[in-house]
Amino acid sequence: MYLRWALVFSLSFVAFSQQPKSDAAAVERGKSEFKSSCGFCHGDDATGNRAPDLVRSASVSHDVNGEVVGPIIRNGRADKGMPPFSSLSANQIADMVQFLHRQAYDALHSNAVPRDYPLKKLLTGNVDAGKQYFNGAGGCAGCHTPAGDLKGVAAKYSPLELQQRFLYPAGSGKRTATVTLPDGRVMAGPVVHADEFEIAITGKDGWYHSWPRSQVKVEIHDTLAAHRALLEKYTDQDIHNLFAYLETLK
Repeated sequence: MYLRWALVFSLSFVAFSQQPKSDAAAVERGKSEFKSSCGFCHGDDATGNRAPDLVRSASVSHDVNGEVVGPIIRNGRADKGMPPFSSLSANQIADMVQFLHRQAYDALHSNAVPRDYPLKKLLTGNVDAGKQYFNGAGGCAGCHTPAGDLKGVAAKYSPLELQQRFLYPAGSGKRTATVTLPDGRVMAGPVVHADEFEIAITGKDGWYHSWPRSQVKVEIHDTLAAHRALLEKYTDQDIHNLFAYLETLK
């Protein structure tokens, strides 16, 4: 573990020994967007929370103009429980990249980011506000009940596991799609890749199939659509409050 972090740190030192060229306004916009979209998992300052520290990450240290970090933000990492943020514009992602570069540089050259940061406490939200969000704006009560499927959930999972499960529920990467081809044939299967340009599935034959979106009709079936929609709606504080409430369901 020590050697791995030493390597990452040395890569970061090489990449950020020179002050990055950045626009102060872009960095501030990126900071705000990062806090809103990524802060709950990676920490508001990108130094880590339930998800990895990005200030000393190899991805950021290898990035120059967003060619490494940009696609990760846009497409996510399903294998690591990170959702895609496809709704963000190219400019928003570019601002976030500038913010991350600034944080990495400051970690090496100033005290703006502490070099030895502890894991932030998870229980920072308000229980009553979380309960109100659960039963109201969040729409959680439409599918879940404290006396039903969530009974004893806080005792069943550790805080980190509970946090991960409500934010990125198990199976969050398991969508299926029905694809109607130009000749009328219909194929269905788990989604391998989907964006505005391409749809790819694993067919019933076990083979990978892909088509340009403009040439086929696509219906994506997602049982966790409500959870995905929340990712673009709730604030960082909403998430903390909701977690605080769920943690009371012993």
